[in-house]
Amino acid sequence: MRAALTGLLAAYLLWSLYTVRRGPKTGRFDPAAFALQAPLFLLAFIYCARGGLLTRALVNPAAWVFGIVLGHLIFALSLLMTHGVWRDALAHFLDLRGLRNFLAEHPVLMGRFFCVAATEEIIYRGAAQPLLAGWPGGFWLSIPLTALLFSMVHDHFFRNGSAAAAEFLLFALALGILYHLTGSLALVILVHVTRNLESVYLEYVALVEETGDPEHARAAVESSALGRAPEPL
Repeated sequence: MRAALTGLLAAYLLWSLYTVRRGPKTGRFDPAAFALQAPLFLLAFIYCARGGLLTRALVNPAAWVFGIVLGHLIFALSLLMTHGVWRDALAHFLDLRGLRNFLAEHPVLMGRFFCVAATEEIIYRGAAQPLLAGWPGGFWLSIPLTALLFSMVHDHFFRNGSAAAAEFLLFALALGILYHLTGSLALVILVHVTRNLESVYLEYVALVEETGDPEHARAAVESSALGRAPEPL
């Protein structure tokens, strides 16, 4: 299983790099990507199950609460790193009511991003990181290597500029370190999903400021997040 999982990780990385060169994603179903993603997730899931990771610890309330709080703090620090404006980062950090209202209106987005975060954390932190720790260098190698692998399969890592790429790589490193220190898959899943949801909320706020139309901004963000073409303004 270790050889198959390593081979699929390498194949998916190569495919992801190819798609970056091919151009921006269209949001359409990609059968080639699915043919790699499905067995990769299945093997990672089995690997985690055999390692005793898929237990009641995944629904530990303390891990969920700590993950959400820590994810919110990390995202505010990420904003500070990429935008360099204390006021904006602090304003977002304190905008809990706006974030709560946005999420309450978009339960489908919450469910989708939770599934995405859980899938990716099972693959990368739950399976890839301990798998690569068996190589020379141990976790000193596996944590940064897994973070780099995780970053490189996301096309925005190559498209959003050096500051955003550096921030995303640091975020991936933080996930790896957190998982290594705590052994909690639930914690890194909640940190991850919190980041994803707050990114979408920030995009929504920016569109409202730009267009002055909350309904259009809501539809555009939802369409983008769900992989559909947004309706014209």
